[in-house]
Amino acid sequence: MLTLDRKNYSNIIKQCAVTISLNASSTLLSLMIGHLGFNEANIVVIYLLSVLITSRYTKGYAYGIVASVISILSFNFFFTIPLYTFKVEDKSYYFTFIVMLTSAVFTSALTSKLLHSKEMTDDREKQAHILYSLTSSLAKASEILDVAKVSSKCLSNLLGCDISCILANDKSKSQILTVKRGCFDINNIEADWNEIEIIVKNHHSFPIKIRGKCISYICFPQEMDEMIESNKFLFDSIVMQITIAMEREILIEEKENANTETQNERFKNNLLRSISHDLRTPLTRITGASEMLYHSLKEDESLKLVSEIYEDSRWLTKLVENVLSLTRIQEGRLALNIKEEAVEEIVAESIARASKYYPDHKVSINLPDEVLFVPMDGKLIEQVLINLVDNAIKHTTPQNEIIVSIWPEGGKVWFEVYNNGLSINENDIPNLFKMFYVGSNKIPDSRHGMGLGLSICKAIINYHGGEIYAENNEEGGATFKFYLKA
Repeated sequence: MLTLDRKNYSNIIKQCAVTISLNASSTLLSLMIGHLGFNEANIVVIYLLSVLITSRYTKGYAYGIVASVISILSFNFFFTIPLYTFKVEDKSYYFTFIVMLTSAVFTSALTSKLLHSKEMTDDREKQAHILYSLTSSLAKASEILDVAKVSSKCLSNLLGCDISCILANDKSKSQILTVKRGCFDINNIEADWNEIEIIVKNHHSFPIKIRGKCISYICFPQEMDEMIESNKFLFDSIVMQITIAMEREILIEEKENANTETQNERFKNNLLRSISHDLRTPLTRITGASEMLYHSLKEDESLKLVSEIYEDSRWLTKLVENVLSLTRIQEGRLALNIKEEAVEEIVAESIARASKYYPDHKVSINLPDEVLFVPMDGKLIEQVLINLVDNAIKHTTPQNEIIVSIWPEGGKVWFEVYNNGLSINENDIPNLFKMFYVGSNKIPDSRHGMGLGLSICKAIINYHGGEIYAENNEEGGATFKFYLKA
C-alpha cells in the first residue's frame, strides 16, 4: 500500500510539473510575440493551446481546469493593464476572462474525454489480443498438463509477471508450474497440499473448477491486485478460457477411455460368441449320444459313467447357452417376441424341463383359480424360471421344499420361487444379479457356475419392464420373485 501511495504521489508531481511547464512556455512565447506586435487574441489562442496540450499529456479533468485558471491569471498578470498585477482597469477584460475560462474548460474536458476513450479502446484491444493469443495457444494443447504449461507461458509473456499454475491431481502429489517474468523455462515441481495452500494464500489465485471440483489454480503476484480488480472482466475471461480448455481435455480423455472400453467389450463379446458357437455343436452331439447310451445300457458301472458324461455335457451346454444369451443382451440384440401367454402353461413347462434331470427333488406349484394371460416372450420367461428352479434345486436336498407360486396384484403378476434349503449370505444379496458374481455359499455340485444365470434373468425381466428380487426366509432358505406387467 505504501508503494502504491508513493507511485501515485510521484505521478501527481510529474503531471503538476507538466502543467506548470506548459503554462510557463506559453507565457514566454506570448511575451515574445507580444513584443513583435501581435494582438491579445493571438496570445489567448496560445494559452488555449497550452490548456489543450496539458489535457492531452495529463490524466483527469483536474489538471486541465488548473491549467485554465493559471492561464487566465498569467494573461491578467503579464498582458492586461496595469501590467504585472492582478488588477483589471478595463472591465471588458472580465468578459474576456470568462470566455477564455469557459473555452479552456470545455477544451480540456473534451480532450480528456477523447483521451479516456482512446485509453479504453487501447485497453479493449489489448484485452482482445491477450484473449486471442491465449485461446490460440490453448487450442494447440493436447492434455491438461499442456494446458497448464501453455497458460503459464502465455500469461507470463502477455502480462509481464510471474505466473504459477497448480495442478491439484490429488492431495498427496500436486504439480506446481512456475514461469518467471521474461523467462520461457517452466519450473515444474511436486508439492503437498500444505505447500499449495501457502502459495494460494500468498497470491491472487483463481480456482479452476470443473463439475464442482477444483482441479487447478492460476496464481498471480499480489502486486497485480489493483490491475486484476480494474480488469476483472479480462481475468474472469482468462480463467473461463483455461477452464474450457481443461474441461475439453478431460472430456477427450473420458471419450478415449470409453471408446477403449467399448472396443474391449466388443472384442470380449465377439470372442465369447465365437467360442460358444464353436462349442455348442460338439456339445449337442455329446449330449445326444450320451443320452442314447444312458437309456440303452443296463450295467450299473457303465451306466454311471455315461450318466456323468451326460450330466457334464448338459451343464456345459447350459453354460454355452447362457454365454450366448449374455452377448445378445450386451449388444442389444435380444429381440422380444411379446404376445399373450397362459401363465400356467409357461410355469408347468419350465418346471418340467428344470426338474427332468433331478427326479428326487419335488417342485410344488401354487396357481390362482382364474387363468392368467400375460404379455411376455414365453421362451425367455421359461429360461428365467428354469434358471431360478435349477438354482433352488442346487441349494436344497430332496427333503427340502421348492414351491413356485403365481398371483396377480395391483396390475402386476408376481412369480415366486421359494425353497427352505440353504440361505443366501447377507453380503451376497446386493451383488447376486451382477454379471460374473459367484456367491460365497458352497454347494455339493463340483461344477460351479460363472455367475451369469441370475444376471441374465435380471436382464430379461428388465427388458419386459419388470423387476426381480432375492431375499432370505426366516425359517431358512431363500425366495426369488419377479413381476411382469399384466
